[in-house]
Amino acid sequence: MKVHYLVQIENPQNHLVKVTLKLKKDAAQKTLEVFLPSWSPGSYLLREYSRHIRWFRATQSNGEVLFHSQVSKGSYLIDWTKSDLKKSSDEVEVSYEIYCKELTVRTSHVDAGHAFLHGPSYLMGVTGQKLVNPTIEFRFPPAWSKLSTGLKDISQKREVFLYEASDYDTLIDAPVEIGCHETDGFEYKGIPHHIINYGVLYPHGQNLKKDIKTVVETVARHFDEDLPYDQYVFMTHFVPKLYGGLEHLNSTALQFDGRKLHNKKEYQTYLSLVAHEYFHLWNVKRIRPVELGPFDYVNENYTSLLWLAEGMTSFMDDLFIFRAGLSTIEEYLDVVKGNLDNYLSIPGRYYHSLEQSSYNAWIKLYRPDENYKNSSVSYYLKGGLVFMCLHALLLEKGSGVDALLKLLWADFKEHPQRGVTKENVYQMVKTLGGQDVLNAFSTMVEGTEDIDFDSYLKKMGCEIRYQESNQPWIGADFEYAGDRAIVKSVLTDSPAYRSGLNAGDEVLFLNGLRLLKDEASSLASYLVLDKSYELIVSRLGKLERVEITPAKAPRTVKEIAVVNHELAVKSFDFLK
Repeated sequence: MKVHYLVQIENPQNHLVKVTLKLKKDAAQKTLEVFLPSWSPGSYLLREYSRHIRWFRATQSNGEVLFHSQVSKGSYLIDWTKSDLKKSSDEVEVSYEIYCKELTVRTSHVDAGHAFLHGPSYLMGVTGQKLVNPTIEFRFPPAWSKLSTGLKDISQKREVFLYEASDYDTLIDAPVEIGCHETDGFEYKGIPHHIINYGVLYPHGQNLKKDIKTVVETVARHFDEDLPYDQYVFMTHFVPKLYGGLEHLNSTALQFDGRKLHNKKEYQTYLSLVAHEYFHLWNVKRIRPVELGPFDYVNENYTSLLWLAEGMTSFMDDLFIFRAGLSTIEEYLDVVKGNLDNYLSIPGRYYHSLEQSSYNAWIKLYRPDENYKNSSVSYYLKGGLVFMCLHALLLEKGSGVDALLKLLWADFKEHPQRGVTKENVYQMVKTLGGQDVLNAFSTMVEGTEDIDFDSYLKKMGCEIRYQESNQPWIGADFEYAGDRAIVKSVLTDSPAYRSGLNAGDEVLFLNGLRLLKDEASSLASYLVLDKSYELIVSRLGKLERVEITPAKAPRTVKEIAVVNHELAVKSFDFLK
């Protein structure tokens, strides 16, 4: 089916976008259903984009109104048999208006300053129909001078913004930035790479274009062939307190705090984000779990393989920055140290395996509550650490995760429509490392046992150094409403957990004295180990007494030290 989309933004300050689909149905077809996706590939949560639709209508090309009914949360059925028509026509216009005011990489945001349009959140599809070369035109205020997207530009006139995609999946997989944003770019292997920056960047002294190009060259050399796209767009919103990224077929949408780029560590974090999403164009957008394509945009698409999609990517992203010469081995290991320390503080690692964490992404990772850290673990976090361990194991066999990447890419090229299964990945690991390596790797993927990170890092010339603490610790985090201190979360088996302190409790008194924000934020300075204290809390409006005895804080990872510099550099810079 051929569909033309018209996207109109007339008064951006009202955050409304009008979308019109012009299409032609088969003459014998009596009904037609259109839908708005409920989620976005790469972000595994039902976001119910249709809740932002303000009105919907369907007409024939001659203007006669067609009967329609809403048949699900985001689907509308147009019925010719129930329409009162003077003259029936197969040419149809579907129009709706949608509210766009959420600035994330997986939603759309329109205001007086710009428009960021995320395909699944505003572009309807046609149920049961394959769209062939859909076209899309954008109309917006003349004060906005630029439109940037990875879609193919087929405009014949400068003042017309007309684009084309091969199908619906490709159409909605290309975010659009409209406004007066900064644009720059470079060529690599003769292919244009566009850098799109919206927002405010404080003075920083960094060479973003040069360093992003270096990241591109570093990532691409791991696949050692022509790039799988004819253009690529790096689109960043530099907005205070925002962070995140989402991969697309030939582009990425990123968000970062533009005030922080002057800080070297923060800048390396931004470059790692760039590397993470750029690497996804191979791992996820092409090498993908078999369940993730073709997409069901209305319902959850369950997979147990996000440890491959995101875990391996989380191992490689910071590693790319080191391999690109944009961080030292010590700076890279400091990032690994932070990840490891975070992982070891999560009791949920004993309850959910990587497979379970992946399968439950729809209800846990993207919807964390006060008990999330007690019941699950991130497949990004643990997945990255597990692939580090796999890399150590494969190095002993004269191989590495780099070689696994090459096998995965070769498999994709041979079976581009199939997707990969756990069995495919396991067979590749076995081919590279043998049964003993596969046994160790599969245990880390499928199990919840402690992992001996010390031994794996020693194989690569590094040593984990821990730091013991004598600080009093209760194992509860606070959040604040003004000066009021409210328990945000309680860790399993901590003193707070054993005492019966609850998330949501407002702590009013500690041993008879009022406890406010200043005291709660420095609580350890008031406590003594192994002494009992009385808390008075307000729980559901009722006063309760809680007896709590602080314990010694758990040990933390002080550093991952390089004990054999040559071996460490060789191990992490391995490319086979």
